[in-house]
Amino acid sequence: MKRLLLLLAVLALWGCSEKEVAGISTVETENAFVIQIVREDSLPAANVVARMRAVDYVQSFEDGFAGELYYEEFVTDSLGCFRVDSLAVDAATLEILDNGEGLFKKLSAEDVQDGDSVQFVMEKTGSLRGKVYLPDSVDFAWVQVYGTDRLVKTDGDGFYEMDSLPPFEYDLRYTVGDSVVEKAAAVDAGEKTTTYIYAFQPDSVKVLDFESDHEEFFINDLGFAVTGYMSSTDSGVTTVPALDEGMESFIDSAGAGRKGRALHWTSSAMFGKWSFFGTWICEEGSPCDLSTMDSVVFYARGTGVISIAFETLGASNTEGKTLAYDTLDTGGEWKRVSLKPSNFKPRDDMYGNLGWDVISKAVTTISIAAYDETEFWIDDVVLYGVRPSDFAIKP
Repeated sequence: MKRLLLLLAVLALWGCSEKEVAGISTVETENAFVIQIVREDSLPAANVVARMRAVDYVQSFEDGFAGELYYEEFVTDSLGCFRVDSLAVDAATLEILDNGEGLFKKLSAEDVQDGDSVQFVMEKTGSLRGKVYLPDSVDFAWVQVYGTDRLVKTDGDGFYEMDSLPPFEYDLRYTVGDSVVEKAAAVDAGEKTTTYIYAFQPDSVKVLDFESDHEEFFINDLGFAVTGYMSSTDSGVTTVPALDEGMESFIDSAGAGRKGRALHWTSSAMFGKWSFFGTWICEEGSPCDLSTMDSVVFYARGTGVISIAFETLGASNTEGKTLAYDTLDTGGEWKRVSLKPSNFKPRDDMYGNLGWDVISKAVTTISIAAYDETEFWIDDVVLYGVRPSDFAIKP
């Protein structure tokens, strides 16, 4: 069947030179550049619109701002063909979108002038999403795609999304206030591509704020969602809510004059036992180097002993942790807690404690533990001295 479709495509491409294409005779002449568009099943893409623009064109978001103005539109014939006689620019893009499929190519004036026949295959479209880190004085950014009319405005947190992009490595232009940043991003067929613009990133990252009421926490400063989990050292540890009630049951109103939500539970355990919340903040295959961290800061209230731990987990890593303790007795009021690397327990290899110097260079998860008899609330965990790019997946 595949051989038959390929044969039909070859015959159709040959037939293009003898057909009327987009209302223009395409009888083979010197310097005629004939393009045939076929779908993924190798059948001709008939009656689809093909748009061409200068490669440096960008859609204007304000008067007077755009690239070179060149635009042509073609419609394929019954064999999926159309002819380009010439280009008014040195290089142009070709874009086609139709029923969830598309293609995006670059053509040079030299290609067209030489005259030839070429076949392009449409593929499933993908999407592009990402985050632009905005300076304090900027409320949003513009995102433009060179060679297209794609233009989106980020939200106030710098997030944006573009759907229905044919597979291609696109050149992007980000306008952030008076600054311009350019970046390339490869979109794959049927996939979601994520890209971040770190040019204006802060030197701190809020890794947890507990505003979600379910298992997934969206880390706004990093632009991705993570799944939290609750566990304990053994079955002798009792928690309220119970561990089997699900992560969402541990998210409660912050209370005591604090807005929003917080993580809250009561833990009852024998000496040396604990229950804990944990979540991945870096992938197993790409641990984060957070050794430049100046401090971890959070807000807490309640009574008892808690700890903040960074861990290296995963079969591909040397597993271990580093942790710092804090004793709460806040009288019901919220307390700002700041822990520096020097506050983390020296390495003793007990319960996997490898110390700050080892673990900080390869962090995968963060966990918060409650020991013995403890009830507490915790909110807004911020790491100072690290940047969002420190969490980027390593190639």
